Amino acid sequence: MASEPKTDTIRVARWVPGCPPVEGVAVEPPSLQEVERGWRFAHMLMTMSQIETREGLATARALGELLVARGVLSAEELQERVAQARRDLEERPVPKVMLARGGDKYAAENNVLVDCLERLLICKARCCSYSFCLTEQDLDEGVARWDYGQPYWMRKRPNGYCVHCHPETYQCEVFAYRPLVCRTYTCREDKRIWLDFEQRVLAPAPAEGQDNVRE
Repeated sequence: MASEPKTDTIRVARWVPGCPPVEGVAVEPPSLQEVERGWRFAHMLMTMSQIETREGLATARALGELLVARGVLSAEELQERVAQARRDLEERPVPKVMLARGGDKYAAENNVLVDCLERLLICKARCCSYSFCLTEQDLDEGVARWDYGQPYWMRKRPNGYCVHCHPETYQCEVFAYRPLVCRTYTCREDKRIWLDFEQRVLAPAPAEGQDNVRE
């Protein structure tokens, strides 16, 4: 007699919330980890498509230059067409999948020491309003949340702050698992935050709507 399949095995052609699986024996929906793995795969494929598309554009331009060199059309005609094509592309920006790179975020050398808690009442965690990307290690942990519309940038609240920055205390709510970029960043030389780091003289607030990238 054949052994019964494991109940935690998912073999479905389609799963709809509230409905039984179309085929197989699983009754549980895909886990969030599985869904995120699928998203990551899809995003990486999108990145590959973007690279191939740009290669195609480069090839087209090279062909245009070759036609000019052989006298098939003038340089002015080519430049006019290229300028028009560039304007068309700028009107349709292509989203990019960004993934930060780095070593083990828990390594001692990747943890910069700054007296953040003593400064929060002054700076109000201004660095937590900066934009930055997560690493593969961050994604694998599944703690730090990323922006589904702009993978894999850190997710923000409507007020522009990181979703893990407490709105009242400005403390990080996932401090033990904070991303690599947060661990290696220091505001000591960042003039966007401090005019004088040692004297704790705060820099003027950024213009409304200004988005900064954490370096």
